[in-house]
Amino acid sequence: MPSTSVIPVEPGVSPEAACQLTVNPFTAHLLMRDIALDPGDTLLLTAGASAVSRMVIHLASKRGLRCLPVVRRRGQARALARLGAQPLTVSSADALAEAVRGTPGHGQVGMVLDAVGGALGDAALRCLRPAGRFISYGMLSGHPLSIHPDDLVFRQVSLQGFWLPARMEHLGEKELSSLTREVQDAVVCGLPGLEVAERHDLTDFGCALDRAMRPGRDGKVVLTG
Repeated sequence: MPSTSVIPVEPGVSPEAACQLTVNPFTAHLLMRDIALDPGDTLLLTAGASAVSRMVIHLASKRGLRCLPVVRRRGQARALARLGAQPLTVSSADALAEAVRGTPGHGQVGMVLDAVGGALGDAALRCLRPAGRFISYGMLSGHPLSIHPDDLVFRQVSLQGFWLPARMEHLGEKELSSLTREVQDAVVCGLPGLEVAERHDLTDFGCALDRAMRPGRDGKVVLTG
């Protein structure tokens, strides 16, 4: 294995957390670097109960940002509220704008982190304030966004995509080393989103894959051996 493909694991990082380090925690920390918001500004997150969203909420709350994660179930909302967020439970994309307007202390949304696309992503885009920023980092719905020139020209909304492998390629050795320490320090200090729901032996990978594909889990399915 090339040394560039290996991450030395710091004391305090469990094997179950270490096996999850290279995707979601790095994504959350790099997204946070793109969030140019001031304390008190509002961040809207689709797929609000995902591991990445929970990590971002944890990190953003420490910066004094107001997080509005979008979820479909009340149980998800309760868990996110404990992280300091103001979750929005909506049954359809059409209900999102009204839910945002109805939040206590509503302020205009300064940035959207969208992992869904489709109708929900479109609705989140419409919630942005003028000159707000929209970052697309996932396509869970399987449907494209509908971008209107009015949003770009008259409302001066900016859109960009985020893909972890491409972003990592632009990091120098020192920057990557610093980011890795930052991620592991956050894990040691209790970064959420690394919870384990089930453990399966490597020989039981078929069952593990089946369980991982089922919705409603409260953590990851981990293979051990």
